[in-house]
Amino acid sequence: MTTLLTLNIMGYEGKHGTWDERRKLIERVINDTQPDIIALQAVALDPQRHPKDQAAQLAENLNGYQAVFVAAQTHEGGRQDGPAFLTRGPLPEVQRFELGLTPELEDTHRRVMLRGRFETPQGPLDVFNAHFSWVPAQQEDNVREALSVLEGTAGPASVLVGDFNMQPDSPYLGGLREAEWIDAWTLLHAGEDGFTFVEDRVPSIRIDYVWTRGMQARELAVVLAEGEGQVRASDHAGLLARLERA
Repeated sequence: MTTLLTLNIMGYEGKHGTWDERRKLIERVINDTQPDIIALQAVALDPQRHPKDQAAQLAENLNGYQAVFVAAQTHEGGRQDGPAFLTRGPLPEVQRFELGLTPELEDTHRRVMLRGRFETPQGPLDVFNAHFSWVPAQQEDNVREALSVLEGTAGPASVLVGDFNMQPDSPYLGGLREAEWIDAWTLLHAGEDGFTFVEDRVPSIRIDYVWTRGMQARELAVVLAEGEGQVRASDHAGLLARLERA
């Protein structure tokens, strides 16, 4: 059994507390659940705040974890943001796939999808870490591009996770289902909300996912949906999955 956590950590955004406050909540859940693989989105490296990226900072405070961060874009002053993996095992072979950016849309963020090939007791596992646009026109392109990557690089046992910025009824998710990817939440919790995004301090929509192909999700739970006082880990909740080969 492989345990995987996916979470958008919201960079250094301070509307739910300082990074140091939020980091402690994330570290507590990781220490309690001990996931084998962690896929993070919206990770920042800001030299003016800290010499290491946020994933490396987490790994530094967690026993036995290593981190690899890949920048999606670099801003003025050297600040970078992008996805990352943490693992208790050897760092994976990582590939970076740049997604398209249509000019003159509201979303100006460069986005990438990562593939990490992890060695597990059951054999190699490909974990794809995605963070798609919130703009519908860009979402359609992001999913199409992701499907092309998945078709060419996904191994027999694969998982696609991350912040899709799309609710389950989005027409763009249909392509994943047609390609025989399984939405683990729908499989295990049909009829349950599974909200992962916070609006007005209350989780109210589901836009974060664990999709599987050649893997079976045996358990899937929403974590970090609650805060402590005014502090929340992020404006997203995380998903914790327990997986085994189908």
